[in-house]
Amino acid sequence: MIELLIYLANNLKPEQLLEVAAIISQNPQMIDSQAFIEIVNSVEGMEIEEIDKSQYDKMKKRMEEIDQISYNSTLYKLLKDNNISLN
Repeated sequence: MIELLIYLANNLKPEQLLEVAAIISQNPQMIDSQAFIEIVNSVEGMEIEEIDKSQYDKMKKRMEEIDQISYNSTLYKLLKDNNISLN
């Protein structure tokens, strides 16, 4: 599992990593407890890069946009499935 995370970190753009993080945070069952423990043990002692407030604000805004897109997609799908128009 840690190899997969390292691969993703090295090959995805920051926005894509945020999308992966959002998916996993909304679906915690994707990672079982053993895999989580392995990840924690593998990254223990690694340095974490700090980001400044402007980078944080950009990521926060992007995550909110992703959440809104997801919400709208779900809403529109429900409306379409039930043959309801927005008018």
